[in-house]
Amino acid sequence: MEKRKQAESMADLTYELLEHCQEKRERMAVKLNLTVAEFKLLRMFHDEKPVLIADLAGRVDLSNSRLTRILDGLERKKFIRRAIGPKDRRTMEVTLTADGKKTLKQLETTYLQTHEEIVKLLPDDTADTVLKAMEKLRDAMKLWVGKD
Repeated sequence: MEKRKQAESMADLTYELLEHCQEKRERMAVKLNLTVAEFKLLRMFHDEKPVLIADLAGRVDLSNSRLTRILDGLERKKFIRRAIGPKDRRTMEVTLTADGKKTLKQLETTYLQTHEEIVKLLPDDTADTVLKAMEKLRDAMKLWVGKD
């Protein structure tokens, strides 16, 4: 296949994959009684350590006001607690509560189960090849994003 056709196919496939990934994320969020934004934010606590709000803001690419609203929702659900940073009183730290840690575990379990279901839908002899191709695509996209 010529490069132009490959690029067209890649454009169509990545667009379609993105739509499916968004649908997958929405379904998982609903299962856990979370908004998609809350789901995405909770995933950033994978190691359960406190996180500075400034660090979260840099990683999620949201306005401060939008991030605050999402954190307000998680706090109302008693999944997080906000406190002034212990090392610098100008900073605000977010910590998972016991309920937040429990929900994070459920989120991680649901996330893994969902991907296990998807892998099972691949023909047995292609799963490894698909994963390797996805890794190569991810690496190429990282290079492209870093491109000036």
